[in-house]
Amino acid sequence: MRRGISLAMIMLLVASVILGCSSDQSASGGGKDVVKVWTFPVHAEYEAELQELIESFEKENENIKVEYEVLSWAEGPQKFDIALNSGSPPDIFFGKPLGKYVDSGLAVNLDGKLNVSTDDYNDIALEYMKVEGGLYGLPIYMFLHVWGGNKQMLEAAGIDYEKIQTEGWTWDEFRELAAKGVGKNAAGDDTYGLVFQGVNEELLVHLAMNNGLPYRFTEEGTTWNDEKILETMEFIRELVDTGIMPKETAAIDPAKRMELFYNHQALFFGRGIPYFDPVVEAHNEEIKAGKIEGEEVNFVLLPPPHNEGEKPVTLGGSEGYMLFTQKGAKEEHVANSVKVLEHLTGAEAGAAASALAYGQVHKDAIGKFEVPLAPYNETAAEVLTSHILPPNGASAEATAKDDRFQSEVLAPTFQGLISGELTPEEALEIFKKKGKEIFE
Repeated sequence: MRRGISLAMIMLLVASVILGCSSDQSASGGGKDVVKVWTFPVHAEYEAELQELIESFEKENENIKVEYEVLSWAEGPQKFDIALNSGSPPDIFFGKPLGKYVDSGLAVNLDGKLNVSTDDYNDIALEYMKVEGGLYGLPIYMFLHVWGGNKQMLEAAGIDYEKIQTEGWTWDEFRELAAKGVGKNAAGDDTYGLVFQGVNEELLVHLAMNNGLPYRFTEEGTTWNDEKILETMEFIRELVDTGIMPKETAAIDPAKRMELFYNHQALFFGRGIPYFDPVVEAHNEEIKAGKIEGEEVNFVLLPPPHNEGEKPVTLGGSEGYMLFTQKGAKEEHVANSVKVLEHLTGAEAGAAASALAYGQVHKDAIGKFEVPLAPYNETAAEVLTSHILPPNGASAEATAKDDRFQSEVLAPTFQGLISGELTPEEALEIFKKKGKEIFE
């Protein structure tokens, strides 16, 4: 009897092992180590590029299988946060390192784990992939969040946009030129000197950076608590009150901003990015082909104006892929994930930077991809890139506090300012009070 029980137990254990192995193989791509990648639609053709990168990697690494998922920009960040908080993030995630990722204990510091040299990457781009000096990812491009203009309207108004692109412009110069855009277009619609997305606070960020406040916070707290931020908010209210910006700016989202641009209702607009150049050209081709109605327009890349006496600053940084681990992950799996991350951010990945009309961050990719920019915008992009500052080097704790300041204070306060519910003075008092509470 005991022998029968022992045999049954043995058979059960064997079956359990077999089933377990079968389950593990299914979960690990038929015996291969599966590395999971979550990303975003970086540009229209990025998924096809990603598939090619994965295919070339798997050919050279037959023991590794790469599985990817393309998340939506709207819901993806929240989905990742849920996965991270549950202790089961993907191995590789697209974006830029945040203090909360590091605080989770699941973001992997790449220092000492890389097989490639960081000397192959742009120095400032690498700095934006660090938190408290630790490297948590590798970049694939440097982004520029700047302004743009309607080339036809600019030329009709006699505005020398190429001078602005190379030399910059002051708030006073901008105010004078933007006034030329206020009126009616051929269809009888209202036109504006500046149309900016008002559903977030980026306009305030751009102008504050160019008014002697390049960084919103330090280890001591928010810097948005003095006369400079007040002056910036007063300038924005003036633009709305004088009609240079639409009264309904608080409700303008990126889609509405582009609609007004395409309808020749915006002389200047923001946010603008280099990628708008090929996007607008594609829009023009659809008009020529009769697929959509409208009048052709060309995009001009422009810097935000700076206040007199202040240095011009470009809001920019880098994005790429970060490495994460799961509770109990084996070192071999982490090492394999590093290999995947390196491949997704190597020279071949320069195709994404090129498609987005950004400069290359991997030195071996420089000059190997065609950048879809008009010549005058190429010059502007070079100047704007040179005005990107390195990150302020604040600690993860201070960064997390600023994240809270941004979501709880900055976003709603700017909405109140731009809608006229708050005066600049009232907004400043909120920044002072809430900033002190959060950073204490």
